[in-house]
Amino acid sequence: MNSSQKSRMWIVVAILGFAALIIVGRLVAFQVVQGPEWAERAGDEILVVAKPERGTIFDRNGAVLAANTADYQIGVSPRLVTESEQLATALAPILQQSRYEILGVLQSDQSFALLSGRVSAEVAELVRALPYEGLQIDPLPRRFYPQDDMLCHSLGYVDFDGNGGSGVEGYYQRELAGEAASAVVNISPLTSQQSVIAHEGADLVLTIDRSLQYVVEDHLRRALEDYRAVSGSIIVMNPQTGAILAMASAPCYSPAEFYETDTGLLLNPAVSQQHEPGSVMKLITMAAALDAAVVTPQSTYYDAGILEVGGHKTYNWDRSAPGTTDMTTLLSRSLNVGAATLATMMGPDVYYDYLQSFGFGRPTGVDLMSEAAGTMPLPGDSLWTESFIATNAYGQGIAVTPLQMITAVSALANNGTIMQPYIVEEIHGENGIFVHEPTVLSRPISPETAAQVTAMATTAVTREVLEAQVSGYTIAGKTGTAQIAENGIYLPDDVIGSFIGWLPAENPEMIIYVKIDRPGTAPWGSQTAAPAFADLADELVVMLDVPPDTVRLQADVMAARQGQ
Repeated sequence: MNSSQKSRMWIVVAILGFAALIIVGRLVAFQVVQGPEWAERAGDEILVVAKPERGTIFDRNGAVLAANTADYQIGVSPRLVTESEQLATALAPILQQSRYEILGVLQSDQSFALLSGRVSAEVAELVRALPYEGLQIDPLPRRFYPQDDMLCHSLGYVDFDGNGGSGVEGYYQRELAGEAASAVVNISPLTSQQSVIAHEGADLVLTIDRSLQYVVEDHLRRALEDYRAVSGSIIVMNPQTGAILAMASAPCYSPAEFYETDTGLLLNPAVSQQHEPGSVMKLITMAAALDAAVVTPQSTYYDAGILEVGGHKTYNWDRSAPGTTDMTTLLSRSLNVGAATLATMMGPDVYYDYLQSFGFGRPTGVDLMSEAAGTMPLPGDSLWTESFIATNAYGQGIAVTPLQMITAVSALANNGTIMQPYIVEEIHGENGIFVHEPTVLSRPISPETAAQVTAMATTAVTREVLEAQVSGYTIAGKTGTAQIAENGIYLPDDVIGSFIGWLPAENPEMIIYVKIDRPGTAPWGSQTAAPAFADLADELVVMLDVPPDTVRLQADVMAARQGQ
């Protein structure tokens, strides 16, 4: 080993020795000199919180209806700002604030100050690009709705604290929000650290098709314009399962801008707003009378044009007195006296037992937030009077939601069975996929009664409601016109026009309820809601691939021949 190699060796030895000396010194300082201090800090703990990502909402075909994004807040540490004049000048146009107000904050003695609460990602990027020290940009989670105001009432909204405020967002708050995880962690380096993992929010798949929903909302918008109406609702449902295929109410709002919306618009009128149903209620009265065997489809009664019950006089809507009348004519001509006669023939006990079995006076249990129960005073209640058995029979003195009404009438379209309405088809969570199973809500009438009323309602559309007919399809349905009551008084000129129909009548694949509030062109549901129904149904049968009557009849004949 020459002298040069020996020199390098001693240099390496010296370096290693110096490093070992430093390490030993630090250990001595940590364990001996600073030992008491670290012993005290061994008890220091902090709360660590892991927040989950809110679940996404999809339509039945996978289109995103609600997802997550972020706004940003802009903060500053004034003590770290070295060029306050220049920074204030740069921030003023970006934040759209006064330069002098910003400068006052930048030149203050605060350790931290908030310059702007919530700004867009674009604004945050402009701030981030500024070549100045002391700025802080923090994300603030918020909900994003790619379809803008489509399905506004059904989806609902999420506030800035992450709480669903209505619709699906509110009803499924727990599932969507997930579960935050937290733990108190010891900050001592001598203590092993535990992981804090949140349970992410579940994703939801709705029963609704975005394309179908768009068409329904477009038809509702056009109907309100054509008939100069104030508001309205349309519900499309599969009566065999209870699946809501579309649900629209107008006026709507932007869920992403809920904070700028009149609070009266935030609730879903289709499930939260009650109204007197009018003559569509005669379908239920007729079904109850037939099922109770009080009458048959061939029965007749004498209609004198007036019937007094409990001191209240009921007249037919057109002040007619048709005399001897059969059941089909009663329904097709929408005779108030006839409906009241049927209810009085049944008596209060039987009639209200049927109304309750159809679901009136209680929520349907749909998976949407803030469902109203409706209003139906019963015999013995302080609000019930004897006249109610007559007026309730044709839809006065009783209040329902649009969803209650379509759910009750769906029994006629589904062999006497009411399925519970629902809007969420699947829940995708950490523990797998939950698929909704259609649930029977009640069986208020027999299949035979349902078929009888459907035949009558088909005749009613054929005879009296030409505006509701759809070329190539047999429609069963009923119009309704109801006065609007305020402060216990019926307004003379304000009405609700409605039509409920199901098709194809003999084997329905859809039931549609159209409600038009305060139309300005005509007072009758046959002149507003019925044509709106026909226009919509004509388009939906194509979208849902429902074959016309002739095609289905031919298919049935072919199937029968093959089975011989």
